[in-house]
Amino acid sequence: MRFLSLARLCLALGAATVAAASLAQGSATPYPTKPITLVVPYPAGGVADQTARLVGQKLQDSLHQPVVVDNRTGAGGMVGARAVARAPADGYTILLGVSGLVLQPLLVQTATVDPFKELAPITLIARLPLLLAVPKSGPPSLEEFVRQAKADPRRFSIGNYGVGTPSHLLGIMLNQQAGMDLPLIAFQGSAPLATNLIGEQVSAGFIDSVTARQFGEKFRFLAVTGTRRLPGLPELRNFRELGYRSFEQDGWLGVLAPAGTPKPIIAKLSSELAKIIATPEVAAKIESMGISPVGSTPEELLTVMRNDADVYGKVIRSANIQLN
Repeated sequence: MRFLSLARLCLALGAATVAAASLAQGSATPYPTKPITLVVPYPAGGVADQTARLVGQKLQDSLHQPVVVDNRTGAGGMVGARAVARAPADGYTILLGVSGLVLQPLLVQTATVDPFKELAPITLIARLPLLLAVPKSGPPSLEEFVRQAKADPRRFSIGNYGVGTPSHLLGIMLNQQAGMDLPLIAFQGSAPLATNLIGEQVSAGFIDSVTARQFGEKFRFLAVTGTRRLPGLPELRNFRELGYRSFEQDGWLGVLAPAGTPKPIIAKLSSELAKIIATPEVAAKIESMGISPVGSTPEELLTVMRNDADVYGKVIRSANIQLN
């Protein structure tokens, strides 16, 4: 499920490489000269952790310095993010961030990290599209799902993998744009949502592409987020094709550094990571997890973050969602 065209990837690589060339000119101190810590704010074994270890090993080979993965969990990813935000801005402590990094400050008044003020984007590693899934016995299309749900709303519900997650917010958006008021059922994670979808305890649900890859044969998919169709499901239309607005948002994995990290260091890391993600070996391993490799400039990751804050922020405010 690769989203980045060859031409766009070449442009991203070229921009990052040119910027990285200023490292030698703009700093008398070579980088890196000691181990780099890559903080993952989620438990070992998950997709974020696996991705961090994959790219971390390749980055270590490229930079000829150890890259140590440090899992620091808690507070919806804020513990790890805070550790990086408060680390020296020297390129030796970086973060494997996800889309929740942008959502937490919108949902939790006491969130301790502002990703736009306290972190600096480096590269977008991969995207995680979300798919609207129904049980195998469910409606054959989104149009039919909406028609049936409006005709008999008591029979329908939309599941998600947690309050305040993209899965939940997309359910709100679908209700709003389709003129429905279906109950939104929150589960504690993707696996319970998938289990309840399979068992038909919930009528539909927004699941991520990783879960879709694991359980795909047990579902029927009605639409996918993003701006393109999935190579593995070319017949599945995206929400924009079906007339829905602002469903271009995907989940994502990206690398960030403390704010104030010198631009030549950001450029060097961005360039090296983009090269790594573009290699067939790494791209194939990322795809095997059910996510789509990207490899972007820092500016492109910042644009994704701003779009998330804009689109999801409006939904959060309209639905008055706040987490303790």
